[in-house]
Amino acid sequence: MTKDKTILSGVKWTGIQFVLDFVFRFSIRFLLAKLLVPDEFGLVGMCTIFIAVAGAASELGMSAALIQKKEDNEAEVMYSTAFWTGLAWGLGIYLIMAIGVAPMAALFYEEPLLNILIPVLSLGILIKPFSLIHTVILTRAMDFKSLAKILNSCSLVAGVFSLIAAYFLNFGVWALVSNMVLSVGLTLPLLFYKTKWKPKFEWNKLHFKKIFGFGAYSSGTVIFSTLTYNIDNLMIGKLLGSSSLGAYTLSFSLTEQFRQSISGVLNKVMYPVFGKNQDNKEKLKSYFLNIININSIVMYPIMTFLFLFAETIVIGFFGEKWRESIIPLQILSIAMMVHLLVNSFASIIRALGKPKLEMKIIMGLTVFVLIPCLYFGILNYGLIGASCAILINKIVLVIVAIIVLRLEIGVNIKNIFDQVKGSLISVFFTVIFVIVSKTYINENSLFLFSIFFISYFSLIYFIENKNIKKLISYIK
Repeated sequence: MTKDKTILSGVKWTGIQFVLDFVFRFSIRFLLAKLLVPDEFGLVGMCTIFIAVAGAASELGMSAALIQKKEDNEAEVMYSTAFWTGLAWGLGIYLIMAIGVAPMAALFYEEPLLNILIPVLSLGILIKPFSLIHTVILTRAMDFKSLAKILNSCSLVAGVFSLIAAYFLNFGVWALVSNMVLSVGLTLPLLFYKTKWKPKFEWNKLHFKKIFGFGAYSSGTVIFSTLTYNIDNLMIGKLLGSSSLGAYTLSFSLTEQFRQSISGVLNKVMYPVFGKNQDNKEKLKSYFLNIININSIVMYPIMTFLFLFAETIVIGFFGEKWRESIIPLQILSIAMMVHLLVNSFASIIRALGKPKLEMKIIMGLTVFVLIPCLYFGILNYGLIGASCAILINKIVLVIVAIIVLRLEIGVNIKNIFDQVKGSLISVFFTVIFVIVSKTYINENSLFLFSIFFISYFSLIYFIENKNIKKLISYIK
């Protein structure tokens, strides 16, 4: 199989995993939103930043360091050292979360229930190191088909249980918690069975230094990226309370978490490819621009759809209790379209072996742009201000990323615009068709939804015909 076909096969199976994961995980989350109230979602949202940062720190960037290795034998000799280090570190992080972070978070938010919620949600941090190497093995082998099957089956079981717990057992917030913990824990036996890998009772100091040398910066970058993605939860929860945080969480789930999931499909497949081609800048440039093109074709219509029909989606499906989510959803949809211009920027920089540069960029944006904008925005304009702060941060990120990409692999703004112009033209005319149809033909939501998707897919197929046919032929 050629490299292009291997990549597209990876995209295919990781894409299948994403689609099913979206159906099982996001749809279940949205069904839970329909069954529960914003306040209950807000309680879990208050835990999110602590759980997410701890999760990012729990593996010391070891998976990124191992996947980045150019040759398989370079990575394989380090597996046992990484496994035992991960277990010890994960246990330490869990104890810190349960004994230290939980009481402080409960005091910070003035929510006593966090004393129990955080330790239970942190069980995933305790479990995840057991599957670290198994996931690395399948990723390096680009066996995304097996990963897709394992993750999807576990998401399905966890999701069904949480829905039963919410609807029939009246578990409330614990239905959300059970879904998050089970989806991680159920993967362990399946990953062990698939890879057949078992750790040796050995630990090599030299191997640890090599992994940690790369992983420290990579892990630091992931931690600050995670902080960037979750600092809004911390500040909204503190300044506006759990109900407003719950409303914001819904908007965030429909936009940023959706973007991250789509990005995860391509980044999971492309990161090992980037790593193996780190010395070939022209190939990296070509791969990066192709990812931008695919991202724009898939994501621009989704974000435009959310922007246009935000009120219909929120009120019509989730109910009046979620009305506060509407305007933040629209602003965040625009922010995601901006971010998609440089969506795999972090993977490129990491694959080039420059995690320190990535960490500096994320730290600078978080400290000098995001936090000040969030503080000013939340205090003066509530959730709308918070959403605008995210948009501003995305704009600055794109500017910085384009400068760095130009220096590292020769990508410029014209290259990027050439990849997204087809999608931009398609969504522009699609919006016009929808507005005209609503004004002069029919205001029925299903009719307008149909006009939107028929218009977009017709236009994009006409404009991007060559790229779409090539993509379909590879996937087949």
